[in-house]
Amino acid sequence: MIRIGATFLGSCGRKVATGHKVVGKEFSWRSLSASMSMADFYDQGLIDSQGLTLFDTLHELQETSCKVFADNELFGTYNDKSGKFEYLSYKEFGQKVDECRAVLKHLGVAPYDKIGVISNNRYEWAMIACAAYSLSSTLVPMYEAQLSSDWRYIINDSGANVLFCSKQEIFDRLNREVLPMTSHVHTTLCLDAVHGEVYGYKTVTDEVQNSIATPIAPCKEDLANLIYTSGTTGSPKGVELTHLNMTSNVQGARAMPANPADLVTPSDRSLAFLPWAHSYGQTCELWMGMSSGASAAICRGIPMILEDLQLVRPSILFAVPTLYKKVYDGVQNKMKSGSYVQDTLLRKAIDAGMAKAAFQRGERGPLSTIERIKYSMLDKIVLSKIRGRFGGNLKYGCVAGAACPIEVLKFMDAIGIPVCEGYGLTETSPIITLNVPDNRTIGSVGKPLKDVTVYIVDEDGNQVAEGEEGEICCVGPNIMKGYHNNPDATDAVITLAPDGVSRMFHTGDIGKLDADGWVKVTGRIKEQYKLENGKYVVPTPIENAIGNSRFISQVVLVGANRPHNVALIVPEWPAIRAELQYSDAVSEEEIMMDEKLRQLIDEEIQMSCSQLKKFEVPKEWAFVAPFTAANNMLTPKMSIRRHNVVDAYSDVIAHLYGDEPVVSEAPPDIQFNREAA
Repeated sequence: MIRIGATFLGSCGRKVATGHKVVGKEFSWRSLSASMSMADFYDQGLIDSQGLTLFDTLHELQETSCKVFADNELFGTYNDKSGKFEYLSYKEFGQKVDECRAVLKHLGVAPYDKIGVISNNRYEWAMIACAAYSLSSTLVPMYEAQLSSDWRYIINDSGANVLFCSKQEIFDRLNREVLPMTSHVHTTLCLDAVHGEVYGYKTVTDEVQNSIATPIAPCKEDLANLIYTSGTTGSPKGVELTHLNMTSNVQGARAMPANPADLVTPSDRSLAFLPWAHSYGQTCELWMGMSSGASAAICRGIPMILEDLQLVRPSILFAVPTLYKKVYDGVQNKMKSGSYVQDTLLRKAIDAGMAKAAFQRGERGPLSTIERIKYSMLDKIVLSKIRGRFGGNLKYGCVAGAACPIEVLKFMDAIGIPVCEGYGLTETSPIITLNVPDNRTIGSVGKPLKDVTVYIVDEDGNQVAEGEEGEICCVGPNIMKGYHNNPDATDAVITLAPDGVSRMFHTGDIGKLDADGWVKVTGRIKEQYKLENGKYVVPTPIENAIGNSRFISQVVLVGANRPHNVALIVPEWPAIRAELQYSDAVSEEEIMMDEKLRQLIDEEIQMSCSQLKKFEVPKEWAFVAPFTAANNMLTPKMSIRRHNVVDAYSDVIAHLYGDEPVVSEAPPDIQFNREAA
């Protein structure tokens, strides 16, 4: 590093520290390092006047945060013996990164090399990522739940030559099903391997003990991540995301609230259950949290999420709509319990919360004295108990990945936990638009981030009039470099913007932009189809409407080139049992024979679709088995693989349309209805 006057220049020529002193500067939060003051950090160019960390790359983000927040807790891991989450501090994490960098250097990793990681969330995942960035190399994240064929494709396409995996069983699968066909991989290490095994990460760390590997700092234009989209069809595409792509997203999100320091604070904690291998969890939770000095407890898995919420008591939660809807459905079910006192109390509490939330959103005047007293009482004895399901300390939630029903968002407002919807894709790092607690509109996905411009265009790429529907496109520093080894796919989604200069990314989503800058997503172009009569159908909003029923867990609409729509429905059995008063002793097969069940679902579809056009409403439906990652009908980020569902249930769909007789009886997880709403 070279000093020129009062300014330091890093290897990429960026100013990283200033030589002036700050006297009497007040910051909105105290230093979390015992050895240095906030004024010292400001003087070194590590933070700005608001106390926000400064960085141009993810490497700088990690190093800066580990200095500024040295003594704060960072990653929490559950300890089976103590039954508690135990936390690694920022300083300790920084030491782990230094150690991992020495391991990578020992393995011969050079700048621009690709390093693959197959693991669920754990502190080592972030450690490997940060160590890779510190050598100007690129991370290639993969999922434990992926098929071996996906790993093979990604490893070969990316050219990753060093692999890390989490468990022994993953390591064994790699050796058996992947490595024989990926000859360029020279090293594979297992994080959980028994100490002493030559392929164990701990074994290699012993070999480099006390070694020091000097960082090779990346430039902001360097490739940080090569994230392969799980995709709902075809082979995954490798999305090239630079350090600038991702850091601009973090900085842009921090600039959205009136006080940037309020979005995420050093005292905030999340429960990390969304995969960091996906851009949503990585950018919004991992890097946003780290840049702000926050902590993250690493969830033990979806089955343990309710217990972990109680143990961790997070203040911020990054989730997909399913989690919030589960709580919403649970309360709706309790309101139908048959107990007059309980049902009435819950209904009155939700109504009181709705009134207060409507006032806070500016949709009505202030609460009267009686309303305030009623709310205070019901909040204490009812609403606080519902908040308690999230740990009791949640100040707000974030949701993305799919549309969250407005009824669920308003319910969350009513119980006192505002949920902020955002929107974006892996190709946009991922945030394009965002709602924040002090500036949000329910029914929209927020406003564009700072330095991001949204265009709504027609089929010819021309901007449509304000408020009209078209394809959502965007321009900004968050747009990917391109698809790895796939220039044709890159050219298909990146064109010249209306300004005649900028690179514009086409999202493939349909939406609107209003006069105040709020963006609303209404569907997806590729999912849009024509009925036999020529009418266009966008299935997503119809599926969202039907799926809002507490009796329906998942739904896929089908109807391309058909006379009308039909629906494949995954039932929510606990709610159905409660509603029809069936005990656990009665099997699902028996319940499906009950005429009352058919009437219940018919009525739910009719009610859910009351605001839709008549031709959009499915005329028939069938119950099917749940769509999961295990049966390849869900992507790792929980998006439904529509084509896989349609292929798997092609005979069911044919039967619904009366194309052909069913050769054998329908399996027990399927029930047909030929005369639905």
